[in-house]
Amino acid sequence: MITQEELPEFIEHSMPELAGICKKEDAHNAYHIVKELLNYTTSSIARHNMNAAKQCLALAEQLYKKGNHVIKSAIENVYVFSFSHAFFHTDHNRKDVLDIVPATLYELYRRQLVNSHL
Repeated sequence: MITQEELPEFIEHSMPELAGICKKEDAHNAYHIVKELLNYTTSSIARHNMNAAKQCLALAEQLYKKGNHVIKSAIENVYVFSFSHAFFHTDHNRKDVLDIVPATLYELYRRQLVNSHL
């Protein structure tokens, strides 16, 4: 199980292009670190770098599956919660991103949508 302390190293090992992002952005907790991963994913989508975005989404799914409760909460409440305004705000983005969103994250997103309308 990945802990909050292991999170920066795990991210940097999984995606070397993110090396140093936690230090650069002074990210010390799981929520801030996941926010930086979201920022990188969003900028990759904006640049139409779908390979990088796909890697980020896969990394987020890995973190959700292997992370402790703090990391899982950060993925749900920061990363997945931001899908609507970060990825799905235009029809063009929605189609491209839906093709690369892992099933686990998409199911979390759907659950959040359903629960938000109660």
